[in-house]
Amino acid sequence: MTAPQATAASASSNAQAAQVGLALVLEREVAAAWPALDVDRLKATKPNLIALLVHLINRYGSASATMAVRFYQQQRQAAGIAGRFTVRPADPPPLAQVKATVDWATSDMWGTDPDVQAALTKLTGAVETLVLDQGRDTIIGATHADRKAKGWARVPEPDACYFCAMLATRGAVYKHGTATFQPHDHCRCHAEPVFNSYEPSAQIREWQSLYANSTKGVYGMRNQQNAFRRAYEGR
Repeated sequence: MTAPQATAASASSNAQAAQVGLALVLEREVAAAWPALDVDRLKATKPNLIALLVHLINRYGSASATMAVRFYQQQRQAAGIAGRFTVRPADPPPLAQVKATVDWATSDMWGTDPDVQAALTKLTGAVETLVLDQGRDTIIGATHADRKAKGWARVPEPDACYFCAMLATRGAVYKHGTATFQPHDHCRCHAEPVFNSYEPSAQIREWQSLYANSTKGVYGMRNQQNAFRRAYEGR
């Protein structure tokens, strides 16, 4: 690995760690806001929870986007790209999306025996997605606007689920591509800009080999996904 590549890889690792750290702090904040919702007065107290969550999503989402701006600029410089480019932070989700998220997460609490912990877990994961998407969308949006960028790549955590690993094996998503990031709740993957040739990490190369071997002779996207899942989870 050359010095610029090493610098870029280090910056990518640090950027992902920073986003994960942000998510961990956010998790505690959501737990602290949760008591604003009274299980016995769901309709009356839901607006209180939504207001608190909007504040958290805007605050932590702005931090995620700001870190993404810094990361993009670092990667651009490490790639030796000349000239200046202004990275625009992604916007926070609209209020309607936050309300829909809360409605979905608390939908099972209207019964006679609500599972409060399950609802909190669903809400935490969904809120985390709304926050980290602001960082991911900042990177992806910048690659589309930057004439010097070729695209972006998905970088999962080492212990990523099979779905994230599978998407990462597909490599870089170039500007002419139509693929979207497809995060799931509690997903800690991040987007990395690509300026020169895409060079997957050793871990992603390992997953690419596993995917090729596990899907050999398997036809149909769903069947291939299932074959890779069995191989990935059976390691």
